[in-house]
Order: sequence, then C-alpha cells, then structure tokens
Amino acid sequence: MASDFDMPWLHLTPDEEVLWCDHRSVYQVLPPVILAAVLILIGAGIAGSGVFGGFSWVGLLLIPIGLAVAAPPFFRWRSEWFVLTTEEVYHKHGVFSQDVTQIRLDRVRNTAFSQSTLERVFDYGTVTIHTAGVGTNNLLFENVSNPQSVNGMLTEQLDRVSPRQ
Repeated sequence: MASDFDMPWLHLTPDEEVLWCDHRSVYQVLPPVILAAVLILIGAGIAGSGVFGGFSWVGLLLIPIGLAVAAPPFFRWRSEWFVLTTEEVYHKHGVFSQDVTQIRLDRVRNTAFSQSTLERVFDYGTVTIHTAGVGTNNLLFENVSNPQSVNGMLTEQLDRVSPRQ
C-alpha cells in the first residue's frame, strides 16, 4: 500500500509493514468540488456564448473563483494521511508545512469508532485512539471510510503487541 505512494515522512523499521493507509472520505471534499465545477461550467458558458454581450468578463471571473473554491479543500484532502502499521499509527496533515503524529501501538490503551446516521449511510466515520501516559494524546482518524474495519485492524494489532499475552 504505502510503497505505491511517495511517503518520505513515514519511517518504517525493517520488519514493520503498512497494514492500512488512507485519506479522509472523499465525501468530505465533494461539495466544494461540485460547487467549483458548476461555477466553472457557468463561467465558461457565459464567456463563450456572448449572451451577456460586453459582460463576458463575468464568465471569465467565475472560472478562477471556481478553482479557488475547490483547490484548498482538495489539496488538504490529498495531503492528509492516516496510516496503521504493525508497530505504530500515524496521522500526517499539512499542505505547505506538515505535521506528523506518530504513536507506538504499545502506548495505545483503547480505541473506539463513531458514526452519525449520515456517516453510516455513506460508510465513513471517526476512529478514536486513546493513549496512556501523563500527557495523554488522543489521535483521531476523522471521516475515514469503513471505520469498523479500521478499528478491527487496530484492535488485532493491539492484541498482538499487548504485554498481557
């Protein structure tokens, strides 16, 4: 999975394997992209048809506005990664700068997943990872596809690394 992508921020040990990696659900970026497509199409139609006579510049103005509406959420979506390996969980986000949170599985104490009614319909949700320690960090895999499966994979790995066994 991860070998298909250029992920220089992901530092795997020699025996560590990527079990799952993904972005937020595409449903999170669809509304602004659809709005942008509508603006661009309307703009191209106005600019190309000459319907408004000397006001074809309005159509030309709608095209960059449409791009400006779609670009930020699209690039945020493409630059955010959630990764589960056999040893750690990672959350990477940031378009120009980047922030990578990396937590060893032996520090994870509990996991949970949640889905609203709409999220259940479109099969995405949030996986919460609770860690141990004084400065407890909770890591959220927000709006990921099939959160039950992700939580199940995470639980299997936690059982594997658990010191109780």
